[in-house]
Amino acid sequence: MSTLILHDKSNNNWGSLGLGPLSDAINPLVTRGKNSSYELTFDYPVNGPMFKELKIGRWIVTDAGPTIQAQNQRLEIASISKPIKGIVSVYCEHYRYQLLRTIVKTGAEYGNIPAQTALNYLKNQMEPKGEFTFYSDILTRGNISFADPSKYANAQEVLGGVEGSILDTYGGEYVFNNNQVQLFASAGTEKNVVIAYGKNLTDIVQEESIENTYSSVYGWARIGNGEDEKIITLPETYLDSDYVGNYTQRRIQMVDFSDKEPQTVDQLRTLVKNFIKNNKVGVPKVSIKASFVDLASSVISGDLRTLEEVDLCDYVTVAFNELDINTEAQIVKTVWNVHLNRYESIELGEARSSFAKVIIDSQPDVKEIINKVDWLEKAQKEASDIIKNPGKGHVVIYPSIADPQELLILDTTSINTAKKVWRWNIGGLGFSSTGYNGTYGLAMTNNGAIVADRMTTGTLRAISIIGVSITGTTIDGSIITSSNGYNRIILADGTIKNYYGNIIRSVLSPTDFKVNDSNGINLMTLDSRGISMNKQSSSTPLGGLGRGSDKATSKEEIHIYAETGNIASLGVKEGGSTTDIIRKFAVSSAGAHISNLIMGGSYVGGSGEISNAYLKNTGVTSSFTVYNNVPLGFYSNLNMNGYSILNQSDIRLKENIEATTVNGIKETKKIQMVDYDWRQNYRSTDVKLQPPKERQFGMIAQYSPFLSTKSEEDAYLKIDVNKQINLNTLTNQELISIVEEQEKRLSRLEQLLGVEKEVSDGV
Repeated sequence: MSTLILHDKSNNNWGSLGLGPLSDAINPLVTRGKNSSYELTFDYPVNGPMFKELKIGRWIVTDAGPTIQAQNQRLEIASISKPIKGIVSVYCEHYRYQLLRTIVKTGAEYGNIPAQTALNYLKNQMEPKGEFTFYSDILTRGNISFADPSKYANAQEVLGGVEGSILDTYGGEYVFNNNQVQLFASAGTEKNVVIAYGKNLTDIVQEESIENTYSSVYGWARIGNGEDEKIITLPETYLDSDYVGNYTQRRIQMVDFSDKEPQTVDQLRTLVKNFIKNNKVGVPKVSIKASFVDLASSVISGDLRTLEEVDLCDYVTVAFNELDINTEAQIVKTVWNVHLNRYESIELGEARSSFAKVIIDSQPDVKEIINKVDWLEKAQKEASDIIKNPGKGHVVIYPSIADPQELLILDTTSINTAKKVWRWNIGGLGFSSTGYNGTYGLAMTNNGAIVADRMTTGTLRAISIIGVSITGTTIDGSIITSSNGYNRIILADGTIKNYYGNIIRSVLSPTDFKVNDSNGINLMTLDSRGISMNKQSSSTPLGGLGRGSDKATSKEEIHIYAETGNIASLGVKEGGSTTDIIRKFAVSSAGAHISNLIMGGSYVGGSGEISNAYLKNTGVTSSFTVYNNVPLGFYSNLNMNGYSILNQSDIRLKENIEATTVNGIKETKKIQMVDYDWRQNYRSTDVKLQPPKERQFGMIAQYSPFLSTKSEEDAYLKIDVNKQINLNTLTNQELISIVEEQEKRLSRLEQLLGVEKEVSDGV
């Protein structure tokens, strides 16, 4: 089990335990994408020992994968959510995200340089430069310009994510190892792993990819101009790939080769053959996102160990058994489970984004847009500017004027090279920024759907709105009604009213929140002091859930209370109907119990104590049991009052019993005994959770490897006391054997000396 190590904002010894381990972190996952995201997320309980140490800007060191370049990565805490049910969600960004906050100074334009030189110029133009180092093995040459200050918003955009970036110019794959930025022509290696698609692994996206795979190509080209213009095609109409026989019927793709300007049928045939070879026509494009367990169950026998060692950008073989086709697929995204030391999920196929974080961060903040009164006018102006100044485009009727199937507007003259594409056919109208076959993020389709990432409108009329959040300045004259029409909230006239029209809360006096019945009698009020409830028959106080301050300790408290003459209780219904009576849980109620009692913090029953209580008949055979290796910690001496600590040792519980090969004396001699002091306020700042302050005598786990162990509780090494006792016993036995041998030797010497003395006396 790995863990998360928390470090301060600066001046850290990254190899140390820093501020301490976050052993109580829940489901820590590190997500990495090819040339894309690198982030850590986890949940943490507010009663965890390190909760108060979690602060934005502090660092966490953890592993992001099984390889060396993915271990001990530094990620900065970027956000911490508000507690929900005692749990906060923490989001962290990799060290390289500091490049998002790094400017690029205006400079010169550099031409015909390799990627390493371009990276060197980037470091020279960065401010602050930080501790980043850059490396590339790409030898091809290109251009990089720092002349236009509006071209790059930050240093990371120079790396990739915008037109003219280093990634856009040179290609390749980035590897980020803390402050090391490395651009490789190929960052991964070919792994000897074969994943059998269809063997315990199916995926709707992959199924769609298989269905849309072509087996053959129909190539054509428009040559000549004016009256001399003509269309050339192949006399055999189409050419098949080597895999055409693997499909139940031929699947033909039309490809326009006009931009290649073939002049003869033979030249066109050569272009079609090269297209089939270079694009692996007939081989399904791999698009698989699956949990590690799913992938592990689909690998060919014996490949699991290698699968456990793969990393981002590595290549594996995917076997489509039903099609009798094998193809290579790259790992483009991984999710690493820190606690389980294995992948949570792996995504195979083509990377779907490039530096997604850069793109997200460059988008305007939604709150800023909403707070501006003229946001609609600005959006209209932006749209007008784009439409009036579209840049150069090419209108293409596809596949030909003789057989028009769709209207295309491209940024080049060919669908094979175009990146920005407007496509209009019987299926609908859509825009793609990733080519003719790319994802159409903006579309209106013939099934009545409209898809868009960003919409601006003056008035939106809708029967149903499904989403994550709605943010705005006013909500006016609205009624939110349930399906039966009798439960509703009315938002009108600056007030919130219930079904009967009674004001629940007035924005003119927003100090409290009131609920009234049909007669206008106030039943409940929510204000800064808590929730107070009145009797149903009148507005006289009944009790409530309040907050206050304890006089003895001056600590704030929360309490359930009843006004004098009324009853306060915890309870459950006797049955399931609304008329069933409530069984009250009072202290004196016979048989009353609480199924789960969770206590913690600095104030439980007074100074964190439970007094005059004992454990009895708590579960299993009338014994108190701790399950699942849950650590049981003590911050005081354990007084057994004359009783023993027992451990199972019955031979019936053991097997494979052999005489030990451990040399007790040898291992005992290795132990280094020391005097030391326990560090205070290191693992926790809670005064009750501190080790003894008195000078100690004992051993160091790192100096006693035979006895040391690492538990799942935290990252600290411990001494296995049970093993130490057994070692002491073994060492004593070996010493006893030596003493007995020496006693026998002395006895023989005494007998021998006695005989010599008698002989001497006789003489």
